[in-house]
Amino acid sequence: MSSKALPAGRQARVSVIMSVYNGMPFLKDAVESILNQTYENFEFIIVDDASTDDTWQYLKSLKDRRVRLLKNKNNLGLASSLNVALRQAQGDYVARMDADDISLPKRFEKQIEFLLKNPSIDLCGTWADLIDENGKIIGEKKFPKRHLAIIRALLLLSPIIHPTFFAKSEVFKELKGYNPRFEYAEDYEFLLRAKEKFRFENITQKLFQWRLWDERRSRAQMEKIDQADFKVKWTAFERGYFGKSYLIIVFLKFLVTFVTPYFIKKAIAKKVKLA
Repeated sequence: MSSKALPAGRQARVSVIMSVYNGMPFLKDAVESILNQTYENFEFIIVDDASTDDTWQYLKSLKDRRVRLLKNKNNLGLASSLNVALRQAQGDYVARMDADDISLPKRFEKQIEFLLKNPSIDLCGTWADLIDENGKIIGEKKFPKRHLAIIRALLLLSPIIHPTFFAKSEVFKELKGYNPRFEYAEDYEFLLRAKEKFRFENITQKLFQWRLWDERRSRAQMEKIDQADFKVKWTAFERGYFGKSYLIIVFLKFLVTFVTPYFIKKAIAKKVKLA
């Protein structure tokens, strides 16, 4: 789609990909937020990653013809499950969604409109309100808008909210999806690979509600995320993405990951609402 427009009269189709593992009780709100989008020409590919709660029973109860269900025999993790969905995707665009968040009704409408008006941009995200377990807004997340600012921010973090990814399908095809070696930071590593060829931008509207809840701040979860983030930064250094001076940032991340006490990391994460 970067080289040619859609045939006249054909509306672009979106493949929405979502993986879920034990998604209750937030799953229903997440699914309904997609089915209630004002832009209606999409397929919704949901991969149940071997859930042990009532997730599969709920998914099977859905009657919307746009929903396509897949079920893993074993728990594969987010990156591998998203790749399962990507292999089935048939849309002109691919949109991400997570099973505990909420997409506001005009999210897809605004994102597809943005990419059609800005053909040089290959992937866009949006800003978000942060919500707690009860759906109460507790903050907001605004990442840089322009491509070059996003590239600079990639030195430190993933500056596009992963479940707001909305991209031309060839972005995922050419990169062969996510790398399962970087589970818990698969979006960060994906953007680092993508920056070599594709252009990004964030829409400066809050079109998403990103849920921060206690499980995301648990010691086990934060340690996994920190270690994955360190692994991505070390790999970025090895690949030469940011030059030799990037080793300083890698070393600082090593200290944060393996030396800083958990209670300090949790306090900082809550303060800046990164977790």
